[in-house]
Amino acid sequence: MYTIGIDVGSTFTKYCVMQDGTIITLFSEKTPVRQREYFEKKTCELIKQYPDAKIVSCGYGKSNASALDNINELTALAKGFYFVTGKDGYLLDIGGQDLKIIYQEKGRLRQFFLNDKCAAGSGLFLMNTLELLGLQFGSIDLSMKPSKPVMISNTCAVFAQSDIVELIADNRTEYDIVYAVICQIINKAKPLIMKTDAQSLYISGGMSSISGITGLLFELLEVECNISKNSTFLASIGCAMSVLHEGRDR
Repeated sequence: MYTIGIDVGSTFTKYCVMQDGTIITLFSEKTPVRQREYFEKKTCELIKQYPDAKIVSCGYGKSNASALDNINELTALAKGFYFVTGKDGYLLDIGGQDLKIIYQEKGRLRQFFLNDKCAAGSGLFLMNTLELLGLQFGSIDLSMKPSKPVMISNTCAVFAQSDIVELIADNRTEYDIVYAVICQIINKAKPLIMKTDAQSLYISGGMSSISGITGLLFELLEVECNISKNSTFLASIGCAMSVLHEGRDR
């Protein structure tokens, strides 16, 4: 039996296709505009390619995939996290619009903490900065620290933009500015970490693929941080897995 999970994120949509509980493909694409029309066409294509597939969605745009069954994103993350790692534990997800920490046991969501929606604590802030600086996401490497510390003082992304403009005028390098923005985003997770007893956690979301991110996370959060296989696809994996679980929590 084919099962397909779709995580409709604010910036990217991730897909997981499984056959009898085994992942056969993972892929992502930029989240479209006019989502209802798009996903109606997309799901028809998927069912044609994977006959009789059961499809489940989650994420910000799950309601736009009206022909699909859907589950809560936190529930999907819990299921996907356990499927990939086989471990109970905490997960920090850095999304396009927010930060969240969940605790799961054997794939069941037990606890969660969300930050207030704030662009300065999200991946979208980083993407906007990269666009401003003319950089690509894949070029980021945090293994080297800036020669001179850079701070973004404002906690709001709207006002933080003025800090970035001042740094550009101060002749700071693109790398220094991106490093400061990532530090700003990570620091937004501190209040969430303080609500838990986590000694270690895993990271998911697009920023988990940045080279050197675990070292900076440990430095700023003072918690051991790990990155699992397929860390950007955990929610879509959880959606696909949910079809196989009876009595799933929505």
